[in-house]
Amino acid sequence: MYRLSGLEDFEAIVDVIPSPIFIKDEEHRFVLVNSAASDFFNLPREAVKGKTDIDLWPEQAPVYLEGDARALANGEDESEEQFVDRFGTTRTIVTRKRIVRLTEGARLIVCVISDVTAYREAEAHSRHLAFHDPLTGLANRALLNERIEQAVMHPQRESDQYALLYIDLDRFKEVNDTHGHLAGDELVRDFAGRLTALVRSTDTVARLGGDEFAILLTNVRNAAQVDSVCQRILEAASEPFDVAGAQAFVSASIGVVMFPSGELGRIELQRRADVALYRAKNAGRGRFRIFDDAMDETLRARRKIEVDLRHALAQNQGLKVYYQPIVSLDNKTVVAFEALVRWDHPELGCLLPARFIPVAEDSNLIGALGAWVLARACKTMAPWTGLTVAVNVSPVQLRNSDFANQVLAITAEAGLDPHRLQLEITENAVLSAEGEVADTLHRLREHGVRIALDDFGTGYSSLNHLRQLEVDKVKIDRSFIQHIGQTTDSEAIVQAVTTIGKALGVSVTAEGVETAEQRDFLLNNGCDELQGYLVARPLPADGIAAFMENFRQRAGN
Repeated sequence: MYRLSGLEDFEAIVDVIPSPIFIKDEEHRFVLVNSAASDFFNLPREAVKGKTDIDLWPEQAPVYLEGDARALANGEDESEEQFVDRFGTTRTIVTRKRIVRLTEGARLIVCVISDVTAYREAEAHSRHLAFHDPLTGLANRALLNERIEQAVMHPQRESDQYALLYIDLDRFKEVNDTHGHLAGDELVRDFAGRLTALVRSTDTVARLGGDEFAILLTNVRNAAQVDSVCQRILEAASEPFDVAGAQAFVSASIGVVMFPSGELGRIELQRRADVALYRAKNAGRGRFRIFDDAMDETLRARRKIEVDLRHALAQNQGLKVYYQPIVSLDNKTVVAFEALVRWDHPELGCLLPARFIPVAEDSNLIGALGAWVLARACKTMAPWTGLTVAVNVSPVQLRNSDFANQVLAITAEAGLDPHRLQLEITENAVLSAEGEVADTLHRLREHGVRIALDDFGTGYSSLNHLRQLEVDKVKIDRSFIQHIGQTTDSEAIVQAVTTIGKALGVSVTAEGVETAEQRDFLLNNGCDELQGYLVARPLPADGIAAFMENFRQRAGN
């Protein structure tokens, strides 16, 4: 049987093994290095043999010598280490060492190296993906949650103050719609960079998704510091963004909750930041709001209205439709009734639409509520031949691609000729009257449904929008009518609106007419119709007949 004559024979054998292998003596000198180890060290075999770790890589040597010591003491050792070769290449390695005792009593340290660099890099990459947003590289929701948990659980000290900011970009959808989603992504990345530049390295900037961001501020001294950060964010958001070869403009809304460590849980903090963000958006966007208890009370009241409204619709309880007459100024006849929803709330009493319509729009109940009002109004007015019924429509309803079908189905079921239906839309709806919304309005008009522009003068509509939509009527907002005879500005606006109406060939209705002076001014300036307390307050359905009879008698006199 062949016997190995020494380490040289053993070295020739281990040279065929692809893993780096080397042997040291008890003085930590390399006595054997296989070919794979030589390649790994980026050193010729002869440059390694007889040397120690201190000779070859003095800065890393203490770590390797500690491993040798553990192996000599315990018979073996395994550890994960960083190795930097002479060219500066850093690798992550797992080093397994075992002690071999020779027949003459000497001990050798046999070492096998496994290069796990690629595995650890993939692991780090996976962890990065798990906790960072792929578009911006910012922390994602999971990492933000982890940081908030750490802040909440941090041992409380007087100086441990934090602030959580929720940030939404305003008008971001317009950027996507105008310039495309790639431009939207470009804007999001740019804004992420602006946010990062505004905070310290100890703070966390996160993207929650879409155009939603968050910042966790640490070591907050006072509210003034938070105010300053928020103001800088608002200014950064208002600066133009260069996207798709053009400039895009947005703004930001910010909700803030300030807290000491250990006081509240993460979920409650995030809820409060969300509440404050909601208030910032409701206040007109492009601003920030810091959470206080009053906000919570308002939110709870809104949630109660939402829950109760959902129940009222499901049980058909409490909701009623009232009807306010609209009369012609020239021949003093009733031409229409506007349907106005009211809600007899079991605890809050009679609620006007301004109290619950915004809640319905935010909670996706407006579709069901609007359909209920329309059906009730059409059914009530169907027997009144010659009279038009006017029904208010939310912009949210108009964005429903099936809205035209729903309206026509309701009129058919109620037996109301579509020519007798007038849908009243706001100027906000006009602003979004493109694509499906414009198609919906056009289709309804083709079937005879008339379109009235409600609250004219209070929004941002243009003559171009009026021309494109081919509306049948504009209604002057009551805020201008109330000041007739008191301010020349209101009178000038009323005169201008009636002139516009005549130029476009549409009729003009004045809302909120309460005095004979207002009526006479409107008549002298070409207004076609009026409604308001001068004629009648909104009536229940069973009061329409009596009103019509009394009105005919007064007109006859």
